[in-house]
Amino acid sequence: MRAARRFLGLLFRIEAAVAMLAFLAISLLLIADVASRELAGSSIWGAQRISVYLMIVTGFLGLGLAADRGRHLRPRFADGLVPAPLAPAAGRAGSAIMFAVFAWFAWLGVEFVMTAYEYGDLAQTIKVPLWTVQLIVPYAFASLALRYLVFAVWPELRPAEADE
Repeated sequence: MRAARRFLGLLFRIEAAVAMLAFLAISLLLIADVASRELAGSSIWGAQRISVYLMIVTGFLGLGLAADRGRHLRPRFADGLVPAPLAPAAGRAGSAIMFAVFAWFAWLGVEFVMTAYEYGDLAQTIKVPLWTVQLIVPYAFASLALRYLVFAVWPELRPAEADE
């Protein structure tokens, strides 16, 4: 269990760092693009499209970061339906279900990326193979699936729900 806790901490730090760097790159790129338009009369080639792709990466990484901190959205209407003595088993079952759902989404994401690869789809503005950008989709869902698998096996590692 200690290794799982360390792994989750490392995964969070890496994903948070990548998301932060992507967001920093978005900010700098868009500031430079606006400054270039205002000062030189022309924008930076591909700046807006690259920023959109980086925001997609940031958003998908945010799914795992939110789950890791108990900040994900979930319906609360059924919270009182499970008797208190069964709550731990229900929490574990919920984590196992979420593992299966996100593992399925990761598989669908792999098929999504493979289709773009097979067809040779390009991000037209910047002439980059689209599948390289789309890799974030199966990665993010696999990362979520792995987290929920850990939460199902070691429920004490599941973060407390954040109250909003």
